[in-house]
Amino acid sequence: MGLKEWVVLPLAKKWIAGVGLDAAVEDAKKANSSGVGVVVNFLGEEITDPRAADASADEYLRLQQSISDNGIDGYVSVKLTQLGMGADYEGMRGRLEKIASNADRLSQHLWIDMEGSAFVEKTIQTYLDLHRKHPESGVAIQAYARRSESDVKTILDEGGKVRLVKGAYGESPDFVFPTKAEVRTNYERLMDLLFERGSGFAIATHDGGLVGRAKTLAAKRQVQFHFELLKGIRDDLKEELTKSGYKVYEYLPYGDSWWAYSKRRIKEHPSNIWLLVRSLV
Repeated sequence: MGLKEWVVLPLAKKWIAGVGLDAAVEDAKKANSSGVGVVVNFLGEEITDPRAADASADEYLRLQQSISDNGIDGYVSVKLTQLGMGADYEGMRGRLEKIASNADRLSQHLWIDMEGSAFVEKTIQTYLDLHRKHPESGVAIQAYARRSESDVKTILDEGGKVRLVKGAYGESPDFVFPTKAEVRTNYERLMDLLFERGSGFAIATHDGGLVGRAKTLAAKRQVQFHFELLKGIRDDLKEELTKSGYKVYEYLPYGDSWWAYSKRRIKEHPSNIWLLVRSLV
C-alpha cells in the first residue's frame, strides 16, 4: 500500500464503500436496513482505452445483477466518459445500451452522472436519445451551470427524469454561476420547475434550506420524487427525512479510482480534513 492509500484511504471510506463490489453490496444492505435506498456508482472517468471502457461496462452489469440477487433497493449511476465517450462515441453508446437494457431486464432505474463542461452537451444529447427507448432512465443536472434551466426544460419536454445537484467540478465563470448565493438561487428555480412539471426526479442536496423548500413544494404538489444525499454526509438529515416518510437514497460509490472523487469531497467540505487528522492521532 502506497503513502496515499495509507494516509487518505481511511478518510475516503467516509465517502466510498470500499474498493470492491462486495464492499458496495454490504454498504447497500446497511443503508437499506435503515430504510434508505442506494444509487451505486463504480468510480472512474475519462477512460480512453476501449478495453478499460469494456471492463467498466462489464462491472456495471455485474453490479446490477448483484443488486437484484441481493434484493437491494437501489440501482446504478454511470459516467459516460467511463464508458469511453471522450474517445469513441459510438462505442460508448453500445456499452450504455447494454447497461440500460440490463436495467430494463432487472426492472431497475438507471441514472447518468453529469461531468465537466466539456461533456455536458453530449451527455444531454445521449440521455435524450437513451430515454426514448429506456424511459426509466434519468440524468444529473448541475445547478451551478448557467445552461441548466434550458436543459431541464428540454428534458421535461421529453418526459425525462432529472437528479438535481449543485455541481462539484472546477469551472470557468463563463459556464457556472460564481457565487454560492447564485448557485442556490438557481437550484431553487430549477427545483420549482421540477415540482411544477416533473415526476420521478431527485432532489440531491445536503442544504437544509433547500430541503425545507422541497418539503413545502411537495406539500402543495403531490408528485413522485425522492431526496438523495452522499454517503457519509448529513446522516442525521437522512434519518430525519426517512422518519418523516420521505424516500431517501444514498449515493454510494466504490472502486479503486477513489482519489479524484475524494479530492472533490474534501474541496467541497474542507473541514473533513480534520477527520483524517483525528484518525491518525
